[in-house]
Amino acid sequence: MKKILLFLILILQASCFAQVMYLAKDTFIPVYPSKSLSSSVLEEGDTFYFIVPSDLWIEEYKIIPKNSIVKGIVTLHKMPVTGINAAMEIDAVEIAFPDGNRYSVKGKIAYKGETRIGGDLTPPASYNKSLHPMKGEYFNGVLAQYVPSGEYEFGQHITILTGELLQVVLEEDFTPY
Repeated sequence: MKKILLFLILILQASCFAQVMYLAKDTFIPVYPSKSLSSSVLEEGDTFYFIVPSDLWIEEYKIIPKNSIVKGIVTLHKMPVTGINAAMEIDAVEIAFPDGNRYSVKGKIAYKGETRIGGDLTPPASYNKSLHPMKGEYFNGVLAQYVPSGEYEFGQHITILTGELLQVVLEEDFTPY
């Protein structure tokens, strides 16, 4: 009976100190595109690959090795229109380690802190001059101000070159074991 009790205590003690290393939700994993990423070529549902440039460590454990490949799928693609540039969203769905192991991952590709790549406003195509009469103690006259006319340039496609850094923002915890 004493042996069984001692065995149970040792098992409980060992399980209490066991650590599971994982990457928490909202962690950023730096990646580079494997080739130029452009909204003029990609469409919704297309697959695109990204490369992890360096090892990712937690304490002394290597969680993601260098040269791992992240597979992404384009989930949103909007063409440029008058006043708005093209936009894309890419979901990270899988990561392949250099040793051949593949793990499913859930995340979004972020560029300059935004998960939607592009989609910003274009500059105005022309300006109107607006005159403001000024009358005061030290200044009498007219102040001229240039304001947008309401016409905007046609949007451009977004292109990200291979040397630009992007991030994978994890949407759930990732354990590669």
